[in-house]
Amino acid sequence: MDKNDSFLLFAFIFGIFGWAIWSLLRYTDDTIGKHSALKISRSYQITVFQYFTRFENLLFYYFGLSGLYCLSKVPSTFSSSVYLYDWRISVALIFISFILISPFIGYSYLDLNYWKYTKNIRITYHPDEKTVEIDFPEKTYLIKEGDIKNIETISSGGRVRFGYSIYSLINGDSFILTDRTPGTWAIQEYFKKIPFLWTEKRFPVIKHESLVESNLIEK
Repeated sequence: MDKNDSFLLFAFIFGIFGWAIWSLLRYTDDTIGKHSALKISRSYQITVFQYFTRFENLLFYYFGLSGLYCLSKVPSTFSSSVYLYDWRISVALIFISFILISPFIGYSYLDLNYWKYTKNIRITYHPDEKTVEIDFPEKTYLIKEGDIKNIETISSGGRVRFGYSIYSLINGDSFILTDRTPGTWAIQEYFKKIPFLWTEKRFPVIKHESLVESNLIEK
């Protein structure tokens, strides 16, 4: 690794942590600060850029790029110019590449899956009326006290968490909100006494059948 590679590597790492600190400060202001949805009327909607440049994403992009970098060095270990060629070096590089790229692939698969259920959703809070307006591309819900029958959350748990919640309404409708959707935390702060079910699943892929199965269980 030459000086330019080292500089880019360290710049990328420090850039990630700088972004993380800024995101944490903004999150604090949005949840308990003056811009909290519990204090003022405000809307939440995530953009493509915001979704795919979160701290976790940048960290896994780093893993993926590092794995690809190691993999790109494998052919050079077979070169006749390499002094005292040792096959174990090639195997070690391939193994390290696999260790780095595998988490990136798994994370990216779930991240793209959750994006389909996160994009184009806007949540608006009205603290004076104590109502929540949830705009989906195909339908809009105006939620007030007593409208939510129960919430079922399916989550992977752990530090790097993927999860989604199925909200069942008393009128029979249901909808899904992912934990990638900004502003969902305030729904249970608005409406305190909602029956809640938590299920831990190692790889919680969202499928259309997830909502159908939830409706069948209720019936």
